Amino acid sequence: MSKKLIVILMLAIILFLVGIMGLERNKYEACEELKKAHDELLKEHLVLISRYEKLKEEVEELRRELEELRVSYTELWYKASTYWKALMLLGNRSIILRLNVSAPYEEGFKYGVIEVKIPLWKYALYKVCDNPKRLGLDPYNDTILHEVVAKVRDWLIHEGIFDEERFANALVSVAQLLPYNESIGAGSDPICTLVDGGVCSDKAGLAVALLRLAGYDATTISYASHVILAVHLSKPPRFAIKLGYSPYHRYPRWVDDPEDAWYIVIRGKRFYLVDSISHDTIGSQLGIKEIIEGNFVVGWPYYGEKPEKIHAPPYREE
Repeated sequence: MSKKLIVILMLAIILFLVGIMGLERNKYEACEELKKAHDELLKEHLVLISRYEKLKEEVEELRRELEELRVSYTELWYKASTYWKALMLLGNRSIILRLNVSAPYEEGFKYGVIEVKIPLWKYALYKVCDNPKRLGLDPYNDTILHEVVAKVRDWLIHEGIFDEERFANALVSVAQLLPYNESIGAGSDPICTLVDGGVCSDKAGLAVALLRLAGYDATTISYASHVILAVHLSKPPRFAIKLGYSPYHRYPRWVDDPEDAWYIVIRGKRFYLVDSISHDTIGSQLGIKEIIEGNFVVGWPYYGEKPEKIHAPPYREE
């Protein structure tokens, strides 16, 4: 083989190798470009996922807002339709109540009458609606109850016998002196009880509502099939009725010592007992077996709490 041929062959081999190296380099560069493109697409993909999640959250928020609007619309429609029915039925007519009220003094009881106007539409709504708060009404904080409290206070001031004990007794007497009404649908809430009368639980609920609006701490006491109430006073009551004497006597007998008034202690405070239907006064010696034995349940806002002390002389003096 000639030298010339060998040189040509070597050049051919060199060119072949250079070509292969160039091809590999192109492949590498192409691969790097593809990798960069992949990374860019991956970043865009992650950005799109993030945007999708945010949009998803916004959609869920819009759905929640739509549901809230739907609920609000339902509530507003319910209120509007119910009010409209009541107004169409009753117009602007009102019930004028003449409520009996009394307060104790040294020789017995002083009696009076207060007048309260109750719109028929409001009475009807309380009567037919099982959840008055859906209509914006509060059966235990109604303006009518505030009016009763104010008029009882004014009556006591006018009679010159206003004090903490007699104010509380007068508020309780409003409930006590209402008719006892066992009819289905009577009572049930304070406004309906004012109009219809009610049973012991209705009267106790009304009395507690009036007392709490007047600033007293009060609660119900339930035992057997009866409900009474208990009222906190800053000092022992002077006009508690003595055991064995009726409030219906011409001259009731008050306890000889105010410390002999019946009470229970809850959270360190004395709550003096009073019946919800008979015309007893606060702290009267009721002679109730269940009270003496502690077989009763305390109501709201102390529901279920056990009294720290039961003071029911002469039977029980803890």
